Amino acid sequence: MFSRIKKDGEFVLNNGVKSKYDYDYSSLSDEMNAAYCELLMRKLSDWQVRHGKFTVIVGMETEGIRIAYRLSQEMNLPFHVVPHNRVAFSQLTPPLISGDPHFLIVDDIVTTGSSFLRAVNFLEIEEKPETVTFACMIRRDPKNLDYSAVHGDANKEQFHVPDERQDFIDKRLVSLYSE
Repeated sequence: MFSRIKKDGEFVLNNGVKSKYDYDYSSLSDEMNAAYCELLMRKLSDWQVRHGKFTVIVGMETEGIRIAYRLSQEMNLPFHVVPHNRVAFSQLTPPLISGDPHFLIVDDIVTTGSSFLRAVNFLEIEEKPETVTFACMIRRDPKNLDYSAVHGDANKEQFHVPDERQDFIDKRLVSLYSE
């Protein structure tokens, strides 16, 4: 799965981690995205039976927006956007969401989950199982990546600081494909 968008080469991901391959989710046509969203929807429907219904869908910039927007249309749920860029967080006001929401936070590819953690902080979500679920198309295996470039580099090391909350993400993550 996703072999058509997997690119071999020498890549440095946004967090400074090196990889022998990368995925270009943006190269998928709208029709392919819709098909993958349909498959992810099936997994999310099963998840909701066990963990409660979603009430709000949040897309992580940029391709997470495309996926989340499609899911929000299919589920007829409110849709919001969270930027990847940390500077942009300071320029936005978190959406006002009343009641007892169950957020579905969506991104295309997840490696460490740090983007999800920033989204939880931005949205001021209480981290209880019934308040947030994470979804992605591709869950990268950190064992397949080279972290040597970020270890010891003061400008990059903060991108891969282990967080005790990453275990929370792993327990709440629904992915269409896991490496």
